[in-house]
Amino acid sequence: MKSLARFVAVFAAAVLLSVPAFAQNTSDNATKIKELEQKLAALTAAQATPATVPAETPADKAVPAPAGQAGQTPTDVEKRIKELEARIAELEKQQAAQPALTLMNNQEIERITPPVDLNSFFDNGYLVFTSKNGDFKYWLDGRVMLDAASYQGAENRLPSGVEVRRARIGLKTTLYQNWLAEVDFDFADAKVSIKDLWMGYTGFGKSLIRAGNFKSPFGLDNLISSKHIMFIERSYIDALVPDRRLGVGYSQWGNNWQVSGGVFTQEAGLFNDKDTLTGGGAGTDLPLNYVGRFTVAPLNKPRRVVHLGIAGAYRQPDVAKLATSGADLPDRESAARIVKLDSRAETHVSRAKFLSTGDMKYVDHFTQYDVEFLAILGSLTVQSEYMSTSVTRRPTAVATFSDHDFSGYYVQAGFFLTGDSRSYWASEGEYGRVLPRRKVGAVEATIRYNTMDLDDATTVDPILGGGAKNTTFGLNWYFNANNRLMFNVVNVNNNANARPGKDWAPIPPGTGTTLTPIYGDDFTTIAVRFQIAF
Repeated sequence: MKSLARFVAVFAAAVLLSVPAFAQNTSDNATKIKELEQKLAALTAAQATPATVPAETPADKAVPAPAGQAGQTPTDVEKRIKELEARIAELEKQQAAQPALTLMNNQEIERITPPVDLNSFFDNGYLVFTSKNGDFKYWLDGRVMLDAASYQGAENRLPSGVEVRRARIGLKTTLYQNWLAEVDFDFADAKVSIKDLWMGYTGFGKSLIRAGNFKSPFGLDNLISSKHIMFIERSYIDALVPDRRLGVGYSQWGNNWQVSGGVFTQEAGLFNDKDTLTGGGAGTDLPLNYVGRFTVAPLNKPRRVVHLGIAGAYRQPDVAKLATSGADLPDRESAARIVKLDSRAETHVSRAKFLSTGDMKYVDHFTQYDVEFLAILGSLTVQSEYMSTSVTRRPTAVATFSDHDFSGYYVQAGFFLTGDSRSYWASEGEYGRVLPRRKVGAVEATIRYNTMDLDDATTVDPILGGGAKNTTFGLNWYFNANNRLMFNVVNVNNNANARPGKDWAPIPPGTGTTLTPIYGDDFTTIAVRFQIAF
């Protein structure tokens, strides 16, 4: 009995002594939980935005009641403390990994939104940086093209040689999902020129609004990137297209069609409004040009595409110099409205232009039309365009000038000997890069018939700019999605009015100094290109 009484007395004393300790421990735990939750709330507020606040924050959870109250146990309290400590450690780690709040000039900035992680990967030949949700993207778009050409059988002096045809570096981006931009510069010919430089918005469904310097929606072969065209150089009629200009454009598309249009001025960097007559126009306003294109692909399946398109353009002459002497003085502003159409013979190493209308002055406007056809049938690609240009002159008391019409077309085909095929984008109305399916790459044989006529022998003011009919044979070896080797043989058949400038004329014998170009010069061009596009 004495032992039992002693045990009861000791147990009662232990209980009485543990109550204050347990109450103190419970109070300490509650305080610690409050402190942890306040710290977690501060870290969360510093990193989260309204769009990125976690679904569950400290404010969503009440502080657990002390153990022994409201059904809480010491185990529940310890578990809650561990959860809070783990979450705080995670946020502190994320905060430590964030970049400093300074720009390149060390200027302090306020972080309104949290940094966005960008994952990098190599995608079909492009280096892409993108956020997980795709709202932010950056990708490089560069190319280097090294050309060599030799001219056989020419009577004029066409220099064989090598050149850097293109050396471009560009960056394309998507910002906040719907804002797009592109910057692209070319470094060929030892000078820097602006190519694509525009910004756009694509938040209204399947559409794009953009402003800047970009290609006018005109001409299938012109719109296809130089990285993907079938031959080393585009056809003759590419010299007629509006190409890149400053303007505002709109595009909309569906699963098998697209329509594009825009208002454009001159190409970026060309406008020069000096206040002297020999300058860039002496106060002449920039002209406005209107360009539109519609394409449809009634058949649009992988490796099977039929594409039809039509485009039109209303253009005015670019700003030119005003005359300071001669017969044009009475109406020199109209005389400065000059249009010149000319083209090289499917080569660029030699800059000789055998086809040229010369300067056509007193032009009020000129209109252009283009009809496109494209078929991709497995390994076979067939492509063709017809283009016409009608020049309307202004009436003037200086002289009588005629309106003129010019035209040209091409038909070309390529066949992959390795069974590959081209991809097609209905939203752009054009095809893209070739992605070889084999380690040895893709091999394509090509052929083109190409013609343009710049002769319009009107009774008054005849234009004899020459004509040509070329046949081109080619072979393309796509090593991979980035590298390509091209080989072209071009048989140039000029008519009797085609001639290069005097810079390419034969050097006369003896002491004579007159250089006289030879008309109707037929020759063969052998050309090679090595290209890397990334």
